[in-house]
Amino acid sequence: MLVEAIDVGQGDSLLLIAPDGKTMLVDGGGFGGGPHQAPQDYDIGEEVVSQVLWSRGIRRLDVVVVSHAHSDHMGGLPAVLRNFHPTELWVGNNPHSEAYNALLDEAASLQVHVRSLRAGDELAFGPAQVNVLAPFRDYQPGAEPGNNDSLVLRVAYRATSVLLEGDAEKPVEDAMLAEPGLASTLLKVGHHGSLSSTRPEFLARVAPQWAVISCGLRNRYGHPRKEVLRELESAKVRTYSTDVNGAACFLLDGKTASPDLACGWRALR
Repeated sequence: MLVEAIDVGQGDSLLLIAPDGKTMLVDGGGFGGGPHQAPQDYDIGEEVVSQVLWSRGIRRLDVVVVSHAHSDHMGGLPAVLRNFHPTELWVGNNPHSEAYNALLDEAASLQVHVRSLRAGDELAFGPAQVNVLAPFRDYQPGAEPGNNDSLVLRVAYRATSVLLEGDAEKPVEDAMLAEPGLASTLLKVGHHGSLSSTRPEFLARVAPQWAVISCGLRNRYGHPRKEVLRELESAKVRTYSTDVNGAACFLLDGKTASPDLACGWRALR
């Protein structure tokens, strides 16, 4: 299984390609970090994410996932839906902001099936298995989109796995400690390496060999925080960050995980 953290600057967009060729895009980048995105002349979904997918020869996506309804995760997805006509759109429990409603309307107009997921759900992704760890069944979002709305997924292929944390913060991480199956080979670090996430107890339970942080160079939030990088280093987690490394790719072959400097091209030929 290939996992690529696409370099979308200060935002998230991750591409997963299963061993049988099934494709999943988790988030599509965007501008800003809150529920509202100011009008932009530059569409990251069109100009960055779609270009990456097309360069790989991808013309359709099987699944698009919205981790939560913040603009730096969701802003590029309307263009992705239009360009790649996914079979399904996976969502968690999000408040109905104007931008989120517009995305759902876009999906409906393209006849994309919207699947609402909660903790405990299990789905197949080709030969890989997807387990939903959050949001919890009793979770109620606030009036505005928030980080703890995040849809948290663990995708496992045989003995290798990736934990996709979205922007989930300490309260969600603490609640997930009750889950028996947190250990993962690769961790997509929560909330761009903010102090709000990747708390020591959670990191110890996930016990990843590798981690990837998606954030923008010299961003105004100070992500990733040095304290989080030190915690990862102390835990001997080998970490890549898109602000320094650009797009980061990992191959999970079912036995081991490793970074792939060719960004998966050898595996896909």
